[in-house]
Amino acid sequence: SLAAYTASSRGSQISQAETQLNEDGILALNLIQQQIKQAGYSSQVIPSNGALNMGNYRGVAVRGCDFGFTDSGAAFDDLACAASGSGGSAIAIRYEATTDNTVPTSASLPTNCLGNGINVITPSDVSPPPTGGAGIYALADNRYLVDSSDSQPMLTCRGAEKNGTANIIGTSQPLLVNVESMQILYGVAKLPSAELAPTHDPLRHQIVGYKTAAEIDALTNSGTFPSDNKLDSWERVLSARVCLVMRSDLPVRDAPEGAFTYKSCSNIDTTGTDGYLRKTYTTTVLLRNRLLTQ
Repeated sequence: SLAAYTASSRGSQISQAETQLNEDGILALNLIQQQIKQAGYSSQVIPSNGALNMGNYRGVAVRGCDFGFTDSGAAFDDLACAASGSGGSAIAIRYEATTDNTVPTSASLPTNCLGNGINVITPSDVSPPPTGGAGIYALADNRYLVDSSDSQPMLTCRGAEKNGTANIIGTSQPLLVNVESMQILYGVAKLPSAELAPTHDPLRHQIVGYKTAAEIDALTNSGTFPSDNKLDSWERVLSARVCLVMRSDLPVRDAPEGAFTYKSCSNIDTTGTDGYLRKTYTTTVLLRNRLLTQ
């Protein structure tokens, strides 16, 4: 009958939309999760005398903002947070990029989040420099944010990339559509983590709570890095809890009661009024290059 056909067609449409939500949500989480796992990575070099620092990269692994960056193309140390925004959180992730932890270009350059090559020109932080002088490496600096300015919201990324013999922060490009918003909370320790620490230190390697980016920025300096509040605060981050709100590609007609209600990233029941299905996806990722276990 016509009624049975209509009901079957409606059910099929909702099922397809839910399948698409699940596929997109899992893919989006995997994209970000893979990057956060690499945050702070650095290969180790034997210094010529002693071992004040053995890593090529020594610095903040992640830097976030709750409502996006005012300018996502700014230099890492100049990134500032917007006061409001519909897309939610933004995160910048830094690590030493190699041809092993990225997909290299045809010229054997490490790549950023968009597959664009990064010049190997950043001076190594190894101290004291090894015999023969300090080396150079490729520094990945990838920024993830949600662009909701268009009718189809999307997860985007831009990162450090080759520009002649230099590196610049490239143009933002879409990674995945139908990502409506992102919320990130950060697991923090009491004190900044100590890279290459020989033993587990509960003050530096144990998560004591989760905070927003604004709460991290407001932390009182611990005295570990007295002249750099940003380094002192963000070096305490040991994990990131990422929540994404995904939206169906198309509106769903004649959906049953309750179909448009979903849990927000704040765990609040929210009901959409525009005909799109929504669902949240959450994961917690450890910063493996900052966390020492017992």
